[in-house]
Amino acid sequence: MSPCDKFHAKGRKPFKLGLQMLKIVIVTVQLVLFGLSNQMVVTFKEENTATFKHLFLKDYEDGSDDSLAVYTQDDVYGHIHYAVEQYLALPETTVGRYAYVFGAGVNDSALSLCQQYFKRGRIDPANDTFNIDPHVVTDCIGVNPLAIHPSSYGRDYRNFTLKFHKLINVTIGFQLKAINIQTIINNEVPDCYTFAITIVLDNKAHSGKVKISLDNQASIKECKDPNVSWTW
Repeated sequence: MSPCDKFHAKGRKPFKLGLQMLKIVIVTVQLVLFGLSNQMVVTFKEENTATFKHLFLKDYEDGSDDSLAVYTQDDVYGHIHYAVEQYLALPETTVGRYAYVFGAGVNDSALSLCQQYFKRGRIDPANDTFNIDPHVVTDCIGVNPLAIHPSSYGRDYRNFTLKFHKLINVTIGFQLKAINIQTIINNEVPDCYTFAITIVLDNKAHSGKVKISLDNQASIKECKDPNVSWTW
C-alpha cells in the first residue's frame, strides 16, 4: 500500500515519507554546496597559476605554454634574471596578496636557483665525437628577499654561471602563501594555500631550443585564527 493509500484508508499523515523527502533535500543541498566549494578551489588554483606565469615568465602570453622557448645564452640568462627579479619585487608589483615562504629553498633560503648538468660533457660535432659522463650534478644557490631594504637585494644570482656545453636544465623553485577569501560568499571560512612554484628551462635535448615551463602545486589547510565579522 502506497503512502497515499494509507493516508486515505487510515487518515494518517505520511510522516515517514516527509522525513525521507527532507533527507533528500538536505543531501541535495550539501552536494550542491560541496560542488561549489570544490569549484572555487579549482578556480583559485588555476587563476593563480595563470597569474604566476604572467608574473614570472618573460614574454609570456596566454596559450603560449607549449611554445615558450629561448635560443641564445643571453636569452637564457635574461629569463632567469627576470623570474628572480620579479620574485624579489613581488610585494610592489602584484595585484594579489602573497607572502614569501622562508626556509623552503636550499640553505634555508626562500628561492632556489639550480642547474643540472652531466659530470663530464664534451661534444665535438666537427669530428663526430663526444665524451660524456652521464652522472648528473646539481648545483644550487639560494636567494632571499630583503623586504625591509628592497634596494639591497643580493645579486649573487647574477654571477651564477651556467655550463651550457653539458647543461640539462635550470630550475627556479620557491613557495608563496595566499588566502582564498572568496569562500566567504558561501558563508565558509577561507582556506589558506601554499603554492610550490617551479620554473624549468629544459635543455636535455641539446637541440639549441631551451623550453620554458612553470608548474604550480597547491596545498590547502585551515587558516589560523580566522576572523569574519559582518558590519551593517
